[in-house]
Amino acid sequence: MGRVKVFDETDALAKAMRLFWRQGYANTSIKQLLSEMNMLNGSFYHSFKDKKTIFLKSLDFYNQKVTYKRQEALAGHDDFSNGIRALFSEIFKTLESKKEPKGCLIVNSMAEEVLCIDELKDYLENDFKIFVKFLTERAQLSIDHKYTTGQIEAKQLAYILVTYIQGLFRVSKTATSIKQLKKQTEYFLCALDL
Repeated sequence: MGRVKVFDETDALAKAMRLFWRQGYANTSIKQLLSEMNMLNGSFYHSFKDKKTIFLKSLDFYNQKVTYKRQEALAGHDDFSNGIRALFSEIFKTLESKKEPKGCLIVNSMAEEVLCIDELKDYLENDFKIFVKFLTERAQLSIDHKYTTGQIEAKQLAYILVTYIQGLFRVSKTATSIKQLKKQTEYFLCALDL
């Protein structure tokens, strides 16, 4: 009977997450995952079953390790204006990091080859709804406490911000400087009276 190689699941997920983040779902093969995660076929299939399952676990891992920090930064402020700036500060930390791939795993995953797989599409659509709901609740709290003017209804403001954040992640993968993106973000937030 073959020996199953022992591995650290957290480390393996972190490596799989970064590989998917760099290359995308369609461009990542099982062979590349095995190599990156330093796993044998048997261990991989026993632990993760298939590529779709490890991808979904990678998306969860990304949300626990990266998205959570951003949301925590926003939630640490009752004033939405300060909170959204803290969230953008966390985004820019990731974008400036030499260790992390460009863009955002979730945004990068919103591609045709992923969205044509029902289970993956459902995951990403649900993730999108959760983020919009979170931003809406934080904005509404700030409006209720009169920190934010309420000139733009909370849910609409959340959608505008999510659209901007998705665009920011896409543009960050180009040669545009982070300094320029920070400046642009500040103008954007000022235009929204935040």
